[in-house]
Amino acid sequence: MIRKAGGGAASRRRHLTILAIGTLAIAAILLWRLVPADRERGVDGTLVTLAAQPVPADARARLDIPPGAAAPLPASLIGTAVDGGFTVDAGGHFVPDREALRLFEYFFSANGEEASDILRGRILLHAFASGYKEMTVREIAAVLDRYIAYREAARAALGSGDGRSGDLASRVGELRALQRTMLGADLQRTFYGEEDQLANLDMERLAILQDRIMTRGEKQQALAALEARLPAPTRDARHAASAPSALHQRVEALKASGGSIDAIGALRRAEVGEPAAARLAALDRERDRWNARLEAYRTEESTLRASFGGNAGESYRQALESLRRRHFSGTELVRVRALDAEPR
Repeated sequence: MIRKAGGGAASRRRHLTILAIGTLAIAAILLWRLVPADRERGVDGTLVTLAAQPVPADARARLDIPPGAAAPLPASLIGTAVDGGFTVDAGGHFVPDREALRLFEYFFSANGEEASDILRGRILLHAFASGYKEMTVREIAAVLDRYIAYREAARAALGSGDGRSGDLASRVGELRALQRTMLGADLQRTFYGEEDQLANLDMERLAILQDRIMTRGEKQQALAALEARLPAPTRDARHAASAPSALHQRVEALKASGGSIDAIGALRRAEVGEPAAARLAALDRERDRWNARLEAYRTEESTLRASFGGNAGESYRQALESLRRRHFSGTELVRVRALDAEPR
């Protein structure tokens, strides 16, 4: 097969939710997996110039491409990179895959700025500008039309619901039935098979979190077993996302148990390497210096407050501001004022 990508951005890490996420959030994520969404866009390239290969008027008419599809891009797409691309076989026939879905979703991220027929036309003009013949673009259009129909039906099916878990199973079932009906079994598997697998795991995770009989330890074991069933790329991405937080917790536990600076440094070097460990150590030193300065300020502030007998009048406020300025400057003053405003 031959792939001609549209200058797409790097593959997204879409599954970075933590295991302890709340049940309503999991319900929302589960439905998000199954409904065509307005995805975020990359900014690491430029758009193909659609005028580079003019499309004959008769071809535009045959493919129902409206004139507005060749108008200047909507604001949200200007300066961004087309995400995804099209795959064709040796005979020039379009082969639907996840890259095509990403491209469809890229253009439809401008939904709300432009009508569906305009966005559909932009996708087909992009295919022409990428060098595909009308036969291939016709095949792309046939799949695209099914995607648009499913997108609209899925969003209508969700209606004004808020993703509460009470009817979650029935709503997931409804969306999957829509996928099979409007996309066909093969295209449904191609576009959303991976999402369906992850949605099944989300359903199991939700059931575990809502279980009123399992102990906390049993839930943790069940969630860990569920984590092990995730696809390796998803598992790796989740681990990478949670690693900084996990390291911080281990360092704090080591500090609480009396761990030395050398022991903390060794832990960090083992986890993140020498350069990152050195940066974290520098942050520790900076934080310690700040805390020492703040403690000195707090001591003088307490003395100042006592000297005014608890009277927080204008004279006290002026004296307090003068004290702050003796200890801090620039953005530090903003930070200290905010800290002083917090209940203590």
